[in-house]
Amino acid sequence: MKRSTPINRNIGAKVRYYRMERGLTQKELAARLQVIGCDITETMVGQIEIGYRMVSIFEIDKLTEVLQVDYNALFAQD
Repeated sequence: MKRSTPINRNIGAKVRYYRMERGLTQKELAARLQVIGCDITETMVGQIEIGYRMVSIFEIDKLTEVLQVDYNALFAQD
């Protein structure tokens, strides 16, 4: 499996954590991202969460906006 970030900074796992903490499904997160101009599908959210898909700076910016977290929350070491 290809990882987008080193294991100790797995952004995908943090996205999953904050998504679930907010009570959102992958489909709901994708829908909210699309509303603000970030064309990510439910499948792509799943791929990000398992570390299979790389995340662009633009997508990280939108994820922090939708999940209402600071950049540091996604980049902090586990």
